[in-house]
Amino acid sequence: MRITPTAFGAAAALGVATFALVNAVPAAAVDSSVLGPNGYGAISVGMSVARAKATGKVGSPVGGTDLCRGYNWAYSSGPVLIMSTKYGVYSVPGTAPGAHTPEGIKVGSTEDEVRAAYPDAVSGPHNTVIQYAVPTKKNPANQYVFGVRDGQVVGMAVQSVNPHDCVAG
Repeated sequence: MRITPTAFGAAAALGVATFALVNAVPAAAVDSSVLGPNGYGAISVGMSVARAKATGKVGSPVGGTDLCRGYNWAYSSGPVLIMSTKYGVYSVPGTAPGAHTPEGIKVGSTEDEVRAAYPDAVSGPHNTVIQYAVPTKKNPANQYVFGVRDGQVVGMAVQSVNPHDCVAG
């Protein structure tokens, strides 16, 4: 076999490329199931209705008024994403399968786990649950809200601290 500079160069390049692929360090994995201080997946609190719809994750409207309306969304069958016509995304539910806060709270967590993760959370009765609300650590303009019934989280969301025109009962 005769090795020519061209053949040698191609073989060397292939060897370097193989070495680089085998020894490459993978990028840090991103946990796509985190209900973060700004939202979930492609949807962020404060995002305009048009931008939210452009993500392809927003479905048909359900309930509400012309000022503030619920929308089905791609990440879970309920509860719904809540958006203000004027102020954009108000509340992003954390009910997608596997969703959890950076502190590990998810639907099914205990009330004690919520208190331990968020010692500054303020609680009070809200409809059929005890509601815990606490500003997010990385974005104080938003807050986590947890609904607790019988000692367990039954719903959660990240939402704007200022409800604007999306005040709910």
